[in-house]
Amino acid sequence: MKNFYHRAWAEINLDVLKNNIEIIREYSGNRDIIAIVKANAYGHGDAECALAMNHIGVKHFAVSNLWEAQNLSSAGVEGDILLFGYCDIPLIFENLDKNYIFTVGSVPYAMELSEAAVKAGLKIPVHIKFDTGMCRVGITTAEEADQILALPGLDCRAGYTHFSVADSLEKEAVEFTEKQYKKLADICHARKLPMHSQNSGGILFHKDFDDFIRAGIVMYGHRPNTEYPLPDGIKSVFSMKAVISQIKTIKPGDTVSYGRTFKADHETRLALIPCGYADGFNRRLSGQWNVLIHGKPAPVCGRICMDQTLVDITDIPEAQIGDEVTVYSDETFGGSSVDHAADLIGTISYELLCCIGTRVPRIFIENGKEKDILRYI
Repeated sequence: MKNFYHRAWAEINLDVLKNNIEIIREYSGNRDIIAIVKANAYGHGDAECALAMNHIGVKHFAVSNLWEAQNLSSAGVEGDILLFGYCDIPLIFENLDKNYIFTVGSVPYAMELSEAAVKAGLKIPVHIKFDTGMCRVGITTAEEADQILALPGLDCRAGYTHFSVADSLEKEAVEFTEKQYKKLADICHARKLPMHSQNSGGILFHKDFDDFIRAGIVMYGHRPNTEYPLPDGIKSVFSMKAVISQIKTIKPGDTVSYGRTFKADHETRLALIPCGYADGFNRRLSGQWNVLIHGKPAPVCGRICMDQTLVDITDIPEAQIGDEVTVYSDETFGGSSVDHAADLIGTISYELLCCIGTRVPRIFIENGKEKDILRYI
């Protein structure tokens, strides 16, 4: 066990990731996958996850911005990389030696980019973003699409949109998703423009829409909506662990942590774990979360601190300093999973995963063994 394990770390199971993708492929009729690896692959480690996907034939990726794209390129990731977000035009020209595809979401921006490309004697590869109901980036009309498609400096390879409620099976939500899809399809099909709109919710609940699918949270084994199950076999890629660094026994009446929100009513054996909200162990779980030690629940006592947390191990007499602690487990859904934690505090797994701290090393598991360690600091 390496020394830094004696704090907190995350385990990223690349075997599970690759299996999840194979299930998604079969589930979606073997259409091409655009793998979403923005936000550091939702906290999992973008380059390492993308390289693992390369090994099973994934050749399309999408990120939020240029810096994320450059991180993939620097790691040797193969395939094209779509940038969802705005990119300054000078930066586009500095990166034309890469296989990046840029988003145009307005006619003025598209015209400016095309004009610069024509002056340079180039064509810029782009996807056109359509706003079909999110009211974020994107054009809204066929007339705007025609203006962009006519621009001589752009190589328009696809159109895309983003669903707002594809993760819901409520009648109104389904109708709105179908309306979003129809608006995009009417424009793209008439112009023989390939298209993609299916986020994770779209993949699971609207199977027959597009030329490509955009797999995000479902690839990592989490539910876009915890009301509905994942396809059989999809599992969580992620777990976060720590160790017991100190044990102490407190007396009835003693209080624990900031705000003295926990008061012992009996002699209580406490374990200190060096993992807190700066590591991504969300503070709102204070007083309502169980970590796992020897497979048994150990309740969090008092408030989760920035760097450490106290848990009750009175009912785990075998617990000792150095023992492994599971903070978030790799259950698909259950009492220690990230999905369950998100439900408890009224958020989504996306947020909890993206907030795993940069001081938490990522340990990548492949073929059942540790393959690599990613440390940010």
